Amino acid sequence: MSIGPTELAHFWDLAPAGQAVVDEHGILLAANRTLADWMGVPPAALAGSPASDLFTSTARVLYLGLLAYRLAERGRAEEVHLELAVPGTLSLPVLCSGRRIRYHGAHLILLTLQEFSRKHALEKEMLASRQASERALSQREAAIAELESLGRILEARRLELEAINQRLDHEASTDPLTGLPNRRRLDEALLGAIRHGESLSLHGSFSLALLDVDHFKQINDHHGHAAGDRVLARLAALLEATLRGDDLAARVGGEEFALLMPHTPMGAARGALQRLLEAIRAHDWEGLRVTVSSGLTDFRPGDSPQAMLERADRALYAAKAAGRDRIEDG
Repeated sequence: MSIGPTELAHFWDLAPAGQAVVDEHGILLAANRTLADWMGVPPAALAGSPASDLFTSTARVLYLGLLAYRLAERGRAEEVHLELAVPGTLSLPVLCSGRRIRYHGAHLILLTLQEFSRKHALEKEMLASRQASERALSQREAAIAELESLGRILEARRLELEAINQRLDHEASTDPLTGLPNRRRLDEALLGAIRHGESLSLHGSFSLALLDVDHFKQINDHHGHAAGDRVLARLAALLEATLRGDDLAARVGGEEFALLMPHTPMGAARGALQRLLEAIRAHDWEGLRVTVSSGLTDFRPGDSPQAMLERADRALYAAKAAGRDRIEDG
């Protein structure tokens, strides 16, 4: 059986792919019915129009660039992904292949356009799935970054609160005028020293002294409270200058101070106090005469903080009664 030109033309018209012939200027010379049906027009309506008008604006760039370049350089182009600008829809994805031929002295281009909607749909699904995964990953990373940021904020708040608590604790246990520990801090330290002494069951394992500025009321009355405050601040500095290792000097009220001397028996504590009183006498008080009386005691098994403070206080009053500027034991 032979197939004639008429049958061939009919078969070309019914081929399951779009077919077109384009001249060297890019003008459609002929298109088969399949392509015309896709475009929603009769085949004759396509003839004479630019072949690039078949495609969407994005695909037109590929057609005029990539596909035309390959045809010019190689004489053929295989399966370039383009999209037809089909009326009534967004687009129709096709794979476009072409071959350049010479016919009666002219260069023509034969185009074949194969629809691949299903493949395109699958690719779109895969793309959407990948984009969804990327969004989920991005959201996860953003959530992690937010949690890390919150963690840093919480840590900063924790450190800030810790610093505030430390400052409040310092303020609650520090005398504002002299900067020395206050009575609260002395009580805590004294209780700790007693517990340590009880664990050793050792008489005289540490000593406690109370000190009081002699005639302090007269200083305030004759020279003013500002002068009295300066005396207390300078006395605190002298106390701190004489501290050794674990010693603790505290202001316990008014013009009264305490000196807790761990690991120091009464004899050594008396020597340290004597040196302190000498330093106070020798200090330049800017025209004032400042001396201190002191009551000294040491730890005895069974002692309480109150018992030690009372003994030291009685010894202090004994020093006052004996003429001041001296140390008495209790």
